[in-house]
Amino acid sequence: MTIPIVRRKLALKDGLIVYRAKITSKIGSILLKMALDTGATFTMIPPEATLSIGINPADPSRMREITTGSGTVYCPIVTIPEFTAFGSKVKNLEVFCHTLPPESPVDGLLGLNFLKQFDLRLNFKKGFLEIR
Repeated sequence: MTIPIVRRKLALKDGLIVYRAKITSKIGSILLKMALDTGATFTMIPPEATLSIGINPADPSRMREITTGSGTVYCPIVTIPEFTAFGSKVKNLEVFCHTLPPESPVDGLLGLNFLKQFDLRLNFKKGFLEIR
């Protein structure tokens, strides 16, 4: 059996690796601009995005303390039924709900809890990302 390989041009913007992701529930879906962040344990999306697909961050499965550039905050953790990035889907992905600063060029962070499900290779020299 051949393992499908997805290769994308390395999308660098303002020093970030930026890609689109889609979150989906029974109610609908929304596209988000995400920074690939290998230093983030969890994927983080804004609460407005979860609300738009019918998931209320005010009713989280749990809360967790995180450290941001502006200090320590408690973030709700919710489960996204289907999270898609690079053409790859992860079912029932837990994400932090937190809004990045208004000057941020992205909506959220694509963290290790999504990335660790794949063989991910970044080739800066040749300018591509490969995921299988």
